[in-house]
Amino acid sequence: MTSTDETTDPTTSRTTGPTTWETTWLTANVRPAGSFGREEVARLRALLDALSASASLVVLDLQAASLRSGRAAEAIDVAAAELERRGGCLLCVNADDEARRRLGGCRHVVVVAAGEPVPVG
Repeated sequence: MTSTDETTDPTTSRTTGPTTWETTWLTANVRPAGSFGREEVARLRALLDALSASASLVVLDLQAASLRSGRAAEAIDVAAAELERRGGCLLCVNADDEARRRLGGCRHVVVVAAGEPVPVG
């Protein structure tokens, strides 16, 4: 089904416009603070799992965060893969050198260095 398809409401037999999921865009901006090592990954994963199940775009602002664990990068990439599967994106902005190094092996997340322009379009 594309965003221009009409659907029929089975409870009223009325034709409606495009489905809401395909015509709306939900963006979540998240700014974690602190140092994320192995102990904190479960919380980060839980947050990103919830957001990747419902948002279209997740912007993860890493300016106030430090990624100390490869598991944190893995949790970010798993969420990015889920968003990508549904046509969305996970964008990490303000990533310092260490965050970019840890996220460098990720296949699904888009990483933007601190001070760099955010891609649009």
